[in-house]
Amino acid sequence: MFRGGWSITSSESLSRRGLFGGLGLLALGGCGFRPLYGSSGTADVRAELSQIRVAIIQERFGQLLRRALTQRMGQSIGGPSQALYELQVAAAQQAEGVGIQRDGTPTRVRYIGTANWLLARIGPPRETLATGTERAIEAYNIPPNQFFAADSSREAAEHRLAETLAELVVTRIVVDFRRREAGAAGLAQGATMPAAAPSPVVVQPARPELLPGLTPALR
Repeated sequence: MFRGGWSITSSESLSRRGLFGGLGLLALGGCGFRPLYGSSGTADVRAELSQIRVAIIQERFGQLLRRALTQRMGQSIGGPSQALYELQVAAAQQAEGVGIQRDGTPTRVRYIGTANWLLARIGPPRETLATGTERAIEAYNIPPNQFFAADSSREAAEHRLAETLAELVVTRIVVDFRRREAGAAGLAQGATMPAAAPSPVVVQPARPELLPGLTPALR
């Protein structure tokens, strides 16, 4: 719970609260748990994230979102010098007043943020790897006759909204990298393991003395 506001997040194919409580939590893998950002086999998700270039996002809210994305990928605001991937994001922000008073002024403002994103391998040739849509809701109170406090609450809500959307986008990208890593490892293992020869089937009769040519053992 944030002071002076609250937040709700959602995703089309990933529930942030159901599967992941944040980027530092654990992802299920194999017979136990493994870190969502840790190294596994030959792939390192952190190295992959550091090679993603975040394209310019328009408007002030887009700039906040881009900064939050680069921070979660462990990059500077300028991005990697030699990127292997590019992340394109179209951000939208909608505000609506709630708690309307008799004079028509709201006592609370609710923000609804949307981030449509596309991750592509730069190539050549250019290849789309993953796409998605993330949504989040933030709100802040409007104190009566406290304009400075209202502006501060608004800016804080916008920053929280950008940070939450960035967290959802990066988490989805990490999950996609993990899925591709697991698929590549499975294909490599299947290619190196020879097919097992079928084992002969031996049927043991319940009563050997009934088979022709066999003499029952003396007791």
